[in-house]
Amino acid sequence: MEHATFFISQSQYDWLAQALPEPVATTKHVIPNNGLLNGILFVLKTGCRWQDIPSSICVHGYASCWRRLNFWRKRGQLKLVWQRILVILDNENKLDLSLGNMDGTLVQAPQYAGVGYDSQHHRYGTNISLLTERNGLPLTNITFKGNRNDIVVAAATMNKLRVSAKRRVVELNADKGYDSAAFRRHMRKRGTKTNIPERKFKHRRKHGRKPHMNKAQFKFRAFVERTNAWLKYFRKLRYRWDRKCSMFQAHVDLACLLICLRRTEI
Repeated sequence: MEHATFFISQSQYDWLAQALPEPVATTKHVIPNNGLLNGILFVLKTGCRWQDIPSSICVHGYASCWRRLNFWRKRGQLKLVWQRILVILDNENKLDLSLGNMDGTLVQAPQYAGVGYDSQHHRYGTNISLLTERNGLPLTNITFKGNRNDIVVAAATMNKLRVSAKRRVVELNADKGYDSAAFRRHMRKRGTKTNIPERKFKHRRKHGRKPHMNKAQFKFRAFVERTNAWLKYFRKLRYRWDRKCSMFQAHVDLACLLICLRRTEI
């Protein structure tokens, strides 16, 4: 069966099916990952309902696909496999941690749990805070309510960075929404320089020395915008229909995993 339609090659599909765990058999026969992963990728790519998975894509029931994704989510296996792929990319010299890029993107959604009203975009949704390396490969992400600012989860997003023994990027690019003295102090403690433009206020003047700003380096921030577009390539992430925040987070982790897996030589 050809799986290139769903973003990855056949060899990468087989590797991913083997890397992800399978439930332990009790009384019923356990369906292997090879038989269910194709249906999960189909839902992520097309954004359709689980019950709309065609039999030509997955001969097993749609409920089995949902349960297998939920099984990986509960055990945190999607994040673990994502970290394994990042280590592979680092060994292949395809990760550049000399510069990181951070930004948030809003995914519109009905008024479910974990959804807030974004006054800037005038809609309800869930935000995705994303950290990438210099060339735009995703390193970490966090989902949070749409009515909260990106700076609220900026430090938590940075703290989740894990690439083998590496825990930080040398320098961080971010827009004016991350201009905060507390966040800059947090980055200095982690040994990371910040390349963030300073906000300008009409009726208030900031005192002290101006923060570091390199305009040439700041141009690389466009790569995180491109990565946000890659995430929206998966239609499941264009509009959130998942009622549970945890299942939406699982789809975001799976999408980031696939983006990184595609860059490997597997």
